[in-house]
Amino acid sequence: MTIRETTHTDHSGLIVTSLNEGKVTDLTPAYLLSTLHDHGYAVLRGFQHGIGEFSRLVRQTSGRISLDPARSFDGDTAQKVDAGYDKVGLHCENGNSPFWPDLCWFYCQLAPAQGSQTTVCDGKLVYQHLSADARAAFAAQDIAYSRRVEESKWKTYAFHALATQANAPASLEETTLAHLLALTEGAAGTQITLDDDGAIRYRFQTPAIRASRINLREVNNFANSIFGPSNNYEKPQITFADGSEIPRDLLAEADTVCDRFTDDVGWQHGDIVLIDNSRVMHGRRRIEDKARTIYNALSYLA
Repeated sequence: MTIRETTHTDHSGLIVTSLNEGKVTDLTPAYLLSTLHDHGYAVLRGFQHGIGEFSRLVRQTSGRISLDPARSFDGDTAQKVDAGYDKVGLHCENGNSPFWPDLCWFYCQLAPAQGSQTTVCDGKLVYQHLSADARAAFAAQDIAYSRRVEESKWKTYAFHALATQANAPASLEETTLAHLLALTEGAAGTQITLDDDGAIRYRFQTPAIRASRINLREVNNFANSIFGPSNNYEKPQITFADGSEIPRDLLAEADTVCDRFTDDVGWQHGDIVLIDNSRVMHGRRRIEDKARTIYNALSYLA
């Protein structure tokens, strides 16, 4: 297999292009993680592609697969991106919950003819260009996210997340709050309570500025979900950890700097994008081509 590496933009990302339509699954986990270590995200282009190849690549690079219970499945790894047609703000995937995966993947089965682009924004660059006052304000205390999640959704998540583990529930119906809580062990700042109707309410607090889980030397990344979506879910309440509102001028500055470093993926048929979900945020322009077909996968490191 022959590949060519080029920068995705003049400030972030990497494009890895196959020059002979090689098998994407020939890219080793070590190589892929090295691209994230150095660049934050990678666009894999020109390889043989399909849902099967995409799913195999995700599984061979990951220790455990995650999911979004509100999305439709294609097999046991890929899920169709089908959350409406509006613009989606920058966020880390599941970054407003204790179930925050290390890696976020996208596969473009059919590229949009116009607009409708997925966007990426390197939190390392955002942090570097925030004012000293903004950095200090975001570093002073955690961000807190709280919301209600319906019973069917949290049970679906827990059932699939535990499927390969010894304590896996036998069925979706037998999935309990204890199974969900087992997945939050070690996740500091998490509180989950059960409502009478079977729904849960959770509160999750976490820094707005964080270290990458891929490159442990990158400790100052503005990577969070304060501008993120609530498609298919109740809109979360987002505050500082002490319950105070995040000041509007602080949000405005962060939004302006994020916008400066937000770039379109530039989808081509067959592209796969791999993102360090603890450093690089992503979002979406408004969907103009409803025929575009994008799949998503979420996973943890081994």
